[in-house]
Amino acid sequence: MAEQQQRSSLPTRYRTTRPILPLTPDRKIIEARVNDTTTIQLRRFETTDLEHVHRLRTQEAVMVNTSAGIRDASLGVTQTWMDRFLPPNDAVTFDLLLWVKQGDEPWEHIGVMGCHVFEPVPHVGYMLRTEWWGKGVATKALQAFLDAWWVLDRREVELDLRGVEDEHESHLMRLEWNNEKSDVDLGVGMRAVPEILLAEIEERNIGSIKVAERCGFKYRSRESVKEEQGSFVLLDYTATDPSTQ
Repeated sequence: MAEQQQRSSLPTRYRTTRPILPLTPDRKIIEARVNDTTTIQLRRFETTDLEHVHRLRTQEAVMVNTSAGIRDASLGVTQTWMDRFLPPNDAVTFDLLLWVKQGDEPWEHIGVMGCHVFEPVPHVGYMLRTEWWGKGVATKALQAFLDAWWVLDRREVELDLRGVEDEHESHLMRLEWNNEKSDVDLGVGMRAVPEILLAEIEERNIGSIKVAERCGFKYRSRESVKEEQGSFVLLDYTATDPSTQ
């Protein structure tokens, strides 16, 4: 009852920002150094990437932490998933392929990172081939992604959370935004707030939790989820533009 009263007392309409997509041609590749011999690169999807992505999405340990929960059964399944990030769908996504180069070796595809859910709040996530876990690549790639994300050109948007079907997500955003010191009231029921980026991480995925925390994400809440594959707990971590803090 107390939580329901708290939810009803919070504003429901907010003015915030969203990136303008698709990217311009000169901003399709992001590079960063992991160490003296290893470089990572994040770039947009291309139609020729199908076999690389399929190889990633057939690793069981990778897919168990995704919404699919199982390995892709065929190239066709992977193609359907990949189509969400190819033109013209790239106009509403910012998902990138992760590549690595060690010394004089050729570039190797090792993962995916980005944001494909923008409303009601942008979600960031990634997949990384198991042989690259624990080597600092995920942290470096996420930080490089965030550096690029926060400098994208932006537009103002107005959100009415009364239309958000996910009640937990709506409540999370209202709590997050009403805790911000930079809130500006724009009238009855309307508030200007910083843009937030959400990472939903399965509770047992300790590695990803540590990556998120190292990149400045803060724990906000938890949610129990029941699906056909079973029950699990999602932890909500959020980040804002560090230049506004």
